[in-house]
Amino acid sequence: MKKFLILIIVLLLASSLYAENGVTSNKDIKTIKVPIDGRAKIGVILGSPIGATFGYRFSNWFETNFIAGYDFCCSNAGMVGINGLFTLVNIGAGKAGVLPLSLGPQINFLFGGYKPFMMDILADLRLEYTFRDIPLNLFGEFGAGIRLFDRNGVNFAFNSGLGIRYVF
Repeated sequence: MKKFLILIIVLLLASSLYAENGVTSNKDIKTIKVPIDGRAKIGVILGSPIGATFGYRFSNWFETNFIAGYDFCCSNAGMVGINGLFTLVNIGAGKAGVLPLSLGPQINFLFGGYKPFMMDILADLRLEYTFRDIPLNLFGEFGAGIRLFDRNGVNFAFNSGLGIRYVF
């Protein structure tokens, strides 16, 4: 367990070495150039977990999301998670536009509750809609997978929720 946590910390610290390639530098201040133009979303998710969510769409077929909240349903623990979603299909909704259906891996870290640390590895399925006239995004998602470091070792895990996000 300690070796695993040390490996995660080392990888996170080492990732900053590669971040230099993604920045442009001035002699005094480094600036990261991120195109926003409707790709970033921030809001809330209600379900299991309940909390805040931030998403960024890198392309028409890939998006990543960060989640911080509380899993009241199964573990009564604080949770942070990240997923990477690949768009499977854009479902046509007539004049309203499209509903992207996405699938991808998600990893959640749970702290507190009945165990000091647990980790979920899930397959996450999401259906979402972004309004054309107002900068809001609605989504529903469901994920199923395994929970590691549970009181019984390995156990079934799931998450689900409905959310709303502001698009900027």
